Amino acid sequence: MLRTAAINVAGSEEPGAPFATLSLDVHGGDHGPRLTIPAAIAALARDPGIKIILAGQQSAIESILTNAMQAVGPRLVVHHAPDVLPADAKPTAVLRRGQTSSMWQALQLLADGKADACISGGSTAALMTLGVKLVGLLPGIQRPALMAHVPCTNGQTGLLDLGANINVSARQLVQFAVMGSVTAQVADGIDRPRVGLLNVGHEDSKGHELVRDAHQQLKLLPLNYVGFIEGSDIFSGKVDVAVCDGFAGNLILKSSEGLVRFLVAELNFALNSGFSTRLGGMLVKPALRQLMAQLDPSAHNGAPLLGLKSVVVKSHGGAGCESMTQAILEAGREARRRVPEKIEASMRAYQLETEA
Repeated sequence: MLRTAAINVAGSEEPGAPFATLSLDVHGGDHGPRLTIPAAIAALARDPGIKIILAGQQSAIESILTNAMQAVGPRLVVHHAPDVLPADAKPTAVLRRGQTSSMWQALQLLADGKADACISGGSTAALMTLGVKLVGLLPGIQRPALMAHVPCTNGQTGLLDLGANINVSARQLVQFAVMGSVTAQVADGIDRPRVGLLNVGHEDSKGHELVRDAHQQLKLLPLNYVGFIEGSDIFSGKVDVAVCDGFAGNLILKSSEGLVRFLVAELNFALNSGFSTRLGGMLVKPALRQLMAQLDPSAHNGAPLLGLKSVVVKSHGGAGCESMTQAILEAGREARRRVPEKIEASMRAYQLETEA
């Protein structure tokens, strides 16, 4: 599907970068077509190098698209999927009865080569289950991992896994580190990403046996591995990629999102509590606007499910229009930069393509 590409090692796109076709699960997420379709139209306006296939109920899609089709033209097409997965759908039920759902159909388009990447804001468990079944895992990858970006003092830090895998092995943590490093290099343009393994301390003796085992394995790889990191290091800019199991990663992500909301609310209250504070607020408004832009979750939405043979991006279920647009744009970037192919090449180069 992708036309010829010219991508350098760091992942930045050169003239002649390929055109990517994306499949979008229109009904995935809390708001459904009334949000995903405007987000798709916004993404098309911002990235002329993508085409989007809307997988969902045709009548619901067309009722929203009535006034937009002429504006977007042939870069937006509809693929009818009559059913919608409930947000709490169990993976076993999805496998038995989900073939006609919008998520299944969006992933099937990817598996059939009719799309180069897929985006969904639906159930993480269902997306991972169907992604493995329909798209398949890269050689040697035991489990896929969700990776997202969190703000730090000098930009952003990639964090994985975010909840796709609660229980992991040392081998799987090593694979997460390789996948995260490749993604940071190719998709984010970081020359030698610094990779750290989350632990309760920096010393080699700290932590349980699983992380100590992964730590020793990572030392033997030609990654820019900086060793153990603590939770505070994720936000200090010490590393570009922070690796942990899905239990810890999900807690970190949700806690940081809650902390941002708390700080914004408290700051707004403090700056509007009296005349003098309102006056001071006007003086610091430019700096606050810059800070809020950095902390805004919508700027970091779009978690790739790394380890699959093609690009699959998970959007936050409660994402707003701008957040969903960011997830769609992220999928386009990763498809054009061929992130899965680069991960597979690294696994082979590091001799990790076979199971231990």
